[in-house]
Amino acid sequence: MMFNRRRFLAGTALATIASAGCLQADDESGTRTGNGSRNGDDDSEPTTAVPEDPRVDDPPYDIEEQPSDPEEWKQLLLCENMSGDSDLEFQTVPAPRADLLLRTAETEAEAYAVRALTSAAEVREVFELGDGGSDGGPEEPIDAIDFEESVLLVVESGFGSGSVTHHWKRAEATDRGVHLHGCHTTPFKQTNDFIARHSVVRVERPETFELARVSLTVGAERRVHFNSTEGVVTVDAE
Repeated sequence: MMFNRRRFLAGTALATIASAGCLQADDESGTRTGNGSRNGDDDSEPTTAVPEDPRVDDPPYDIEEQPSDPEEWKQLLLCENMSGDSDLEFQTVPAPRADLLLRTAETEAEAYAVRALTSAAEVREVFELGDGGSDGGPEEPIDAIDFEESVLLVVESGFGSGSVTHHWKRAEATDRGVHLHGCHTTPFKQTNDFIARHSVVRVERPETFELARVSLTVGAERRVHFNSTEGVVTVDAE
């Protein structure tokens, strides 16, 4: 989905750059908005951790079986019947090397995390930024995003083949922020490596933003929910 350039790019030449569910606070330790952000205000209070319930459920749409013919294989099968009716504009961002939470997590279990970056300072804490654009390309550096108009989500899921990636279908505005919906891709042939997958998504910032929620379909009968106040979330394997 392409951005309204006047709203999101504010005259720049940048070319490429998560409501439903039950949310209850479980402690008072608090993690700041998104990736410990202060929502642009150094005097704002921490956002209490908000665990997702349910953590795992069935996708609320039909997922068919894969065709037996390799030529008819559907890499986006898990997202095929997912609604794409998005009320927030969003776009996946090619970004520099990131300091990923799952790379240093002391677990090899099924794990997930999402951080919501709301300032250039937070972007610089997470990404290895050079003098040029993302991945050495001609784009504007991602720390130059207009964070009054956008939120940058760093979504992680692990662990497994690096040939499996994230595909994002829609982004919704909620009473507390954004809700991003997507799935794992299902390539016909998968590599044998074992990594933490991640993607970076720039989402239109709603009027109210406290947290980002993600619903990621990872199997025909498995959808996982996690949000930006939780840090790394581990889930029992199927």
